[in-house]
Amino acid sequence: MGLLLALLSVEITPEAIELGNFLVFVFGFSVGVLLFEVIHLAFYRNTVHLKENDHRQSLRMGVFLVLILSMHNLPMGMVLATSEHFHLGFALLQALILHNIPEGMILFTPLFVAGVRFYKLFLLSLFIAAPVALGAFIGNWMGMQSNLLAAFLLSVTVGSIYMVTMKEILPASIKHSSHMYSTVIVCITFGLLTAYLVFLH
Repeated sequence: MGLLLALLSVEITPEAIELGNFLVFVFGFSVGVLLFEVIHLAFYRNTVHLKENDHRQSLRMGVFLVLILSMHNLPMGMVLATSEHFHLGFALLQALILHNIPEGMILFTPLFVAGVRFYKLFLLSLFIAAPVALGAFIGNWMGMQSNLLAAFLLSVTVGSIYMVTMKEILPASIKHSSHMYSTVIVCITFGLLTAYLVFLH
């Protein structure tokens, strides 16, 4: 998680601001956060009032993660297809890989608990990955060369990935270890990747 936060903070966010401007970044980031919260609210609004068994809770969390992952993969695909800067496209690809690994583990764990069969999990993984290809196709077809639009889409992606990281990946990490251990690991990995990106990259 520290690697992902470092990549977002040190590499992708400055690129988004450089492509557009700070206001575009703030607006796009806010849209990404808002989209996450809307989907989050739609799936979790009744959990406080309704007593659900572990099976139903696991299934609910799994479906929510499928939707949120698919949502932020679409703009990422569009930006990847239209990026004129190789290092930006590579940084996005790194972010895609770094956040998909822990997200995949968090996604499939509750679905396994819910009793979802393996072939359905495979189909879900294709469903999650498809928006990247779809976004790339749309971006290429539309010929989006506007830096402001690319900056906005990139900022939406940063906002949604940040929210998934802080509200889904971090709590799951703490649940399976401890606050102290998770904090130490995040700080170490964040510092190492930041040092690499700033001084060696």
